[in-house]
Amino acid sequence: MHDMPTICSEREALQREAAKNLQALIKLTKQQIEALTANDQARLLALDKTLEKVFGEKERSFGALRQHTKEHGC
Repeated sequence: MHDMPTICSEREALQREAAKNLQALIKLTKQQIEALTANDQARLLALDKTLEKVFGEKERSFGALRQHTKEHGC
């Protein structure tokens, strides 16, 4: 039987950050759908800008997670 690699506290923190960003994207996407359905252009555009920002944060958090895995193997 193979032992599972131990996940270090840094990886756990990186995973929490990535999950937080994904949850934020889900929430913002739902809000954007509501704004689109309501034909609320101002809110739609504001949410779009926020979505772009949070998507960038998600990409950075995933990059940090990949880098950690590459460097530490956990």
